[in-house]
Amino acid sequence: MKRFVLCLLMLASSVRLWATPATQPVYIYLYARITDHVNLDVTEDRIRRVLPMIEHYRADHPQAHVSATILFSGAVSQALDQRNPTTGIKDLVLAYKKRGIIEVGYDGTDEPTYQNRPLADLSNTQTPQARWQIRSTASEKFLTQARDPLTGELKPGILGGLAEMQHVFGQAACITGVSVGDLNHQAVLTPRQPGVGDTPNVTPEIGDWEVVPLLRRFNTQAILFGIPAANPANVPGFNGSVMGIGQLMSPVPDSSPELYWADNVLRSSESGGPAVRAVRAYEGATALQDITTKMDRSRIRILHVELASEKDYLQPDFAKASRSPSLSYAYTHPNTPQLPPDARRQPDQVNAAYATEAALLTWLTSDFFPANPNSRFVSSSDLRRMATRSTGYAISTAALRAALTDTLTQWGNDTYPPAYLFADGHYLSLAEWFQVATDALASFHRTGSLPASVQVASVYGPIGMVGGHGPNIGDVSIASIARQCADLQPGLHDTSIHDHLPTNVIPSFVRIDGIPINAAQFLRLMSQALVNPIPDSKLRVRMTYMTSATASIFPKTRSLEDAGATWTFKPALLDTNLPTTQAAESRR
Repeated sequence: MKRFVLCLLMLASSVRLWATPATQPVYIYLYARITDHVNLDVTEDRIRRVLPMIEHYRADHPQAHVSATILFSGAVSQALDQRNPTTGIKDLVLAYKKRGIIEVGYDGTDEPTYQNRPLADLSNTQTPQARWQIRSTASEKFLTQARDPLTGELKPGILGGLAEMQHVFGQAACITGVSVGDLNHQAVLTPRQPGVGDTPNVTPEIGDWEVVPLLRRFNTQAILFGIPAANPANVPGFNGSVMGIGQLMSPVPDSSPELYWADNVLRSSESGGPAVRAVRAYEGATALQDITTKMDRSRIRILHVELASEKDYLQPDFAKASRSPSLSYAYTHPNTPQLPPDARRQPDQVNAAYATEAALLTWLTSDFFPANPNSRFVSSSDLRRMATRSTGYAISTAALRAALTDTLTQWGNDTYPPAYLFADGHYLSLAEWFQVATDALASFHRTGSLPASVQVASVYGPIGMVGGHGPNIGDVSIASIARQCADLQPGLHDTSIHDHLPTNVIPSFVRIDGIPINAAQFLRLMSQALVNPIPDSKLRVRMTYMTSATASIFPKTRSLEDAGATWTFKPALLDTNLPTTQAAESRR
């Protein structure tokens, strides 16, 4: 199935490139990951170098809108807060933030420790709901609890994680590294053998969907990182999956393979397809030149560039660790956690690394941006402002019905649903499509007529994805479909959470006229009913899988049953005419 879908996407890509020759802008997203809470002399030096560097280029090249997101862990936030009376390092960061030169964010990737941290033990779970609850419970601990900086042991009564980072530096503009790993007991993964090794066999996760309802308690505005450029869990076909998702999420020139909506949260990926990856500024301008020369420019591209890496300070052999080399060493040597002298570069080597980073910024501001109109830097807030709203707007029912007429024709006899719906100038995810169709037909049931418009609300995908295609027999009346919609509607607008489970989720199953059908089958029936709403008319129940192309292609480290959040994926349209955060601030 995945290979077939990827072939179709590649064919569609070749057609669209021929039809859309215009070159779109390239946006550069600058960020720095400040997460080493052990070698604080290096951490502070990185901060004291990168902040003035950003300010310098911002002042010299105002048209480039230079800004960066500085990502802190909870552990390093606490350490910098404690050092502030002596070094003033927290005050320095907050001063740059107040002047709008940087934004702050959260990165939980390196929280203490890689092994001893809250994890989701799924060994005895039988249902998607139970797995959601376990992952959500572990995530809540990860986001809020402080831990020993070297052993990871819980420190009761003290804030940690995202809660601590925001306590020290304020609301995060970007959040990443919040996916808790699974203890590797799942049958779909390689089982851990009892008695083998002293530490849990942790499966890295791609997908942090259970975290989103928790994040909304702390922060409703932050963007999240999306798909990583590297394959963190040896997912088969990872590169093809990244390409496929990038193509699905960029159907038109004013969308980007690196940006999409999921669970009504904007996601910024490190890669959206071939030749695109996150660049470490110490690699120099040549690395970025190579990427910008080779990549597809028929869509807006967003490239992540990391500044002030800890690897600027480390000898190459020591810096090979896939995670933070400094913290990997500290967590495995808790009695002597500081970097050994032979792991560090000499001061002149560090200066040379920063000179290489500065040369990259000089090339962007002096050469690349002038030669590529409308290309520039973007901040986390810029992306949020430029992306047209995901929900909270009304769409015309007449436009919805027209879109459904076309979509049903294209859907035809296919047993897999489309990835999303385009109606009234907006992309609707499968979950939003389900919600607006439910609302329209619920009104039809109550009043006998369709409403003039329907509001697009925030909903979650099914907690459990049904594996089969459902029954392929039976007829149901449009009146019965509308009555079922009236029953479903209140739950889709109930934003309460009970025992970690959100209420406003798309149901996995719907029973109508005694026939149990899956959500995709019901979505097809609702769409047909809206196109021709005659109450006594009968519609045939048709077999339909819940697996759209998005669910099939997305690089998963979990079973398809637990990938219902892919029902919330959709393109993010970018309004490139909106002023940047810097421009907006200059008019205040």
